[in-house]
Amino acid sequence: MPASSPFCFVAVSALALAGCGFAAEEDIERQIDEIFARAPIGSPFDGLPATMKELGYACVQDVKQFVDRKGVMRKGESHYACEREQSYWLVCRKRSRAILLQHQGRLSNALVNTGVFC
Repeated sequence: MPASSPFCFVAVSALALAGCGFAAEEDIERQIDEIFARAPIGSPFDGLPATMKELGYACVQDVKQFVDRKGVMRKGESHYACEREQSYWLVCRKRSRAILLQHQGRLSNALVNTGVFC
């Protein structure tokens, strides 16, 4: 059977896509550690976009709203939504999104989600 057969193409494609779409917990923990190494909890919130840019992220500030117990729409504290995309394997890309939360103008937590997309 020649190397360029449809079977070979399907087999290689299946192997390539098998690892796409999710990331290992260790990778997420590594990225959180990478963020906290540069911006520990308690860091000034306003300086975070510059710090995240050094790590390859682009950030936008966002404010979410919520409905309180009386049904009144209220604004929550602002947060940063930061995204980074990197080459991964052949035609695949690794995308990471970090949500940086604040409390009283200081970094309080970082939530990271990442995945590989082909």
